[in-house]
Amino acid sequence: MKKLFLGLVLSAGVAGVLKAQNVNEVTKKVLEACADAKSLTYDFYAYERFAGTKKVNSEVIFKYQASPLKIYADAKKPTAAKLLYIPAVTPKVQVKKGLTLKLDLHSGMLMKDQHHPINQAGFGTFKRIIEQSIKSRGLTVNSPELADFVKIKGSVTYDGKSCWAIEILDDEYKIINHTVKADETTVWKLGYKLSLPEYKIQQINDIDNNLTVGQVIKVPSSYAKKTTVYIDKSTYLPIYQKMEDNEGIYEVYEFKNLKTDVKFTSEDFQF
Repeated sequence: MKKLFLGLVLSAGVAGVLKAQNVNEVTKKVLEACADAKSLTYDFYAYERFAGTKKVNSEVIFKYQASPLKIYADAKKPTAAKLLYIPAVTPKVQVKKGLTLKLDLHSGMLMKDQHHPINQAGFGTFKRIIEQSIKSRGLTVNSPELADFVKIKGSVTYDGKSCWAIEILDDEYKIINHTVKADETTVWKLGYKLSLPEYKIQQINDIDNNLTVGQVIKVPSSYAKKTTVYIDKSTYLPIYQKMEDNEGIYEVYEFKNLKTDVKFTSEDFQF
């Protein structure tokens, strides 16, 4: 009995060490995969919570090329429209819905029912948020302490793919005061710099986009209190992402029918 107990203790200890090592290894591979995901097609399903009781479900088919940046979106929900964003051609988003319009990237018409603009398609935003989360704790992807808040919970099957189920926890998540700096004069600049959810900053402060240097606003201390991610074991891409704050689920993003290393032609980015 004593040997059995000792064996269980040793096994648990070894499993804990392996798990800590796996967290660092998996995190590195995820960040590398996000950086390498430069030509994609995928069916995007989103759930986003807005102020009051408003909740919006979106369905969009994306074509994404990182360099030179080209994004084509065929939106099915909540409003049917086709969108094209090629900043080398025009800084505006071309929108085809009956007529063809050209709208600013963060225009109210485009952002009415979504948290993120079209230029945040792909996995670059997720990569930036994870890197900022690690950096804000004074850690690197090699730090053993990474396993204190990044937890590998096991395996799941999602969209027919075997995935790691990972939880990222921020036990100190809260709303804090922030003084706007010179390079943070819009909500979008601030959100990008600190990897915070822009819509939530607007909602908390009841503001639009413009900020003033020295202005004190309220911001969340990190992107989410709890993030649940499914990492495809074959590609190490985060194909399911669920973000929660103090009120519950804030965002869910699903990347289905994902194809990588797609060979696009010029016709792929035309209406």
